[in-house]
Amino acid sequence: MLCADLVEVWWWDQTGAAHAAIANIEDISTQGTAVVLDSPLSVGAQVQIRCLRGDFHGRVVHCRREPEFGYVAGIEFSGGSRWSVRKYRPRHLLDPHSIIKSAPGGRVSI
Repeated sequence: MLCADLVEVWWWDQTGAAHAAIANIEDISTQGTAVVLDSPLSVGAQVQIRCLRGDFHGRVVHCRREPEFGYVAGIEFSGGSRWSVRKYRPRHLLDPHSIIKSAPGGRVSI
């Protein structure tokens, strides 16, 4: 699902020191999420995403710098964390499949 919302991301470095930053969620699924933030996250780092209706736990599976946006980190949920709309609904949420289903003949032209 494509989405946009601000969340707080906490992560722990190799020394065990905690860090926090505000991030924007770009997309989310039951298995993980992508967030954009100003600081890079190390691959393998344990993270906690805090939002209004709960927390999600996971680990960083990739992080790349996007010159115009900052750093995009892919986070795989772990420890029983799974996303659902009931648990947390981002402010802006779009299922791309709903666009295709609603288009005449199921076709989308760009």
